[in-house]
Amino acid sequence: MGYKKIIYLMLLIVLTGLLGGCGTGDRGQADGHELVIGIGRDFYNGAESSNFVHGSTCVWESLTYLDENLEPTLQLAERLVSDTTASVWTVYLRQGVKFHDGTPLDADAVVKSIKRLKEHVEFDEYGTFVNLEKVESVGEREIKCTFNKPEPAFPAKVAYHGCPIFSLQSFDDDGKITFPHGTGPFKFAEYKNGEALVVTRNDEYWGDKPKLDRVIFKIIPDPSTRLAALQAGEIQAVADVGGILPEQVPVIEGDDELNLFSCPVTTTHYLLFNNQKPPFYDARLRQAVSLSLDRRQLVREVLNGYGEPADTIFTPQARAWTVGGLWTIDKNKAQELVAQVNANTQRQVVFVVNSALANRWPYKPIAEILQSDLKTFGFEVELKMLEMGAWKEAVEKGEYDLTLTPYTLMTGDPDFFFDSLIHSKGLMNMQRGIGYSSLEADRLVEVAAAEREPAKRQQYYSELQQLVAQDMPLCPVYHDVCLYATAKNVHNLKLDPFFKPELDKAWIEKSN
Repeated sequence: MGYKKIIYLMLLIVLTGLLGGCGTGDRGQADGHELVIGIGRDFYNGAESSNFVHGSTCVWESLTYLDENLEPTLQLAERLVSDTTASVWTVYLRQGVKFHDGTPLDADAVVKSIKRLKEHVEFDEYGTFVNLEKVESVGEREIKCTFNKPEPAFPAKVAYHGCPIFSLQSFDDDGKITFPHGTGPFKFAEYKNGEALVVTRNDEYWGDKPKLDRVIFKIIPDPSTRLAALQAGEIQAVADVGGILPEQVPVIEGDDELNLFSCPVTTTHYLLFNNQKPPFYDARLRQAVSLSLDRRQLVREVLNGYGEPADTIFTPQARAWTVGGLWTIDKNKAQELVAQVNANTQRQVVFVVNSALANRWPYKPIAEILQSDLKTFGFEVELKMLEMGAWKEAVEKGEYDLTLTPYTLMTGDPDFFFDSLIHSKGLMNMQRGIGYSSLEADRLVEVAAAEREPAKRQQYYSELQQLVAQDMPLCPVYHDVCLYATAKNVHNLKLDPFFKPELDKAWIEKSN
C-alpha cells in the first residue's frame, strides 16, 4: 500500500470518529438500507436561505421540474394556466400530497411559500418573483399569481430551486425556515456542522416509495480524500457535480469494486473578465483571449475528454435556444487584435482562482494554460489561489482581471443566464465584478424575457448571443460532464441534468 493511501486511510479513521454513527465500516459491509454519499461541498444552506438544504437532498419539491430536454414538467402542480397576456398564472395543485409534518399540500401553504420569497428578496436567489404583484388562494388547491409584466417562462421559473414549497409550520415571523417540512421522498433529520447531513425516508410520499431508509451526505472537501473514502468503503458513492475529477478516472476504472458513471449536466464553466479597468476594459483584448483558447485541446488533455468544448454560450441541452459556432479558435486573429491595442496598455494581469472550486474542477491547470497563452501576447499573469470567502470579496470589489466560475442554467430558460450575467443590473454581473454595461444588451434582455411568442423570443436570444460574442464580457470554456462513482452493490443511483441524485430509486444490495 502506497504512502499516500496510508495517510488517506488514517484521515478517514479520524473522520469516522468525528461522525460517530455515520460510518459504515469495511467495504461491502454497509447496512442495506443506508447509503453514505461523499460530497465536496456542504448541502446545508440554513434558515436564511430559500430552501434550508440543497435540492439534491430530495427533501423539498417545487411546482414543476425540468426534464432531460430542460422542458418543465408537472411536480406539485397538476396544471398551470395563463391568461392571454401571460401576466396572470393560475396554478392547480396535485391532490393527496402531504408535507412531512402531516399537513396537506394546499393553496395556503403555496401562497405562504411564494409570499416569503417575494417579501424577503434575499431568499429569492433566482429572482423568480421580482415582478410579482400579488399571489392569492382562489380555492383549496388553486392559487393565482399576478405579475406587473408578462412572464411567459413562468412554468420554467418555478421549477426546482426557483420555487421550493414548504408547510405553513416551516417558517418563523421573519420568514426564516425553522424546520424544512417539504413534500419530498426524504425528510431532513440531522446536520453535523461541516461534517454530514442526514435524511430519512418519507413513508407517506405521494410518489413511488424510496427503498432506502436513510441517506448520509458526508462532506469531504478534498478530492483525494473523497476517492480514498470510496475505495475504503467509508462511503458508498461520490455523487455530485465536481465530485470526481477527470484525473481520478483511471483509479476508479482499475478498481473492480467500483462503478464509474458520467452524464452531461447543465453547468458551464466561464472565464470572466473585469470589464471595468485595464487591460480588459478593451473588448479587443477580451476577444483575443477567447480566440486564443483551444477548448478542444483543453477538454482532451485536462479533462480527459470528460467535457464538451463550448461553442454555445450555455448548455447545448437547451437546444431550442442556443446558437452554435460563435466561440471559436483563431490564434492569428487574436494576435491581430492584440496588435491593434496601444503598446502602453497595462500588461500586468491578476488571475484569481477559487480554491474551493478548484477542489471540484481542474481550475488550476486551466488557469495555468491561460497564463501560458497570455504570455505570448506579452501579458504577465499572476495566479492567486483564494479561499471561497476571499475570492467572493475580491471579485465583487473588482480586485481581479480574470477568474473562472461555473454557472448552471437552472431554469432551462435563457433569461436565467442573460438577466443575471449580462444585464447591467444583473445579480451575478455585479457580484462577480464583471461590470459589463450595454444599453442594447439591457434592451434585448428585457424585451426577450417578456415576449410571449416563442419565435420572437428565439430571435431576441439569438441577437443577444451574437452581441455577447462580439462584446465578450465573458467567454464559455466548456460544458460540464459530471463524473460520479459508486460501490458495486449500489444500484440505480443516477444523476439528472441538474446533478440531482434519484434517491427515490436507489437501493443497496446487502452483502452475504
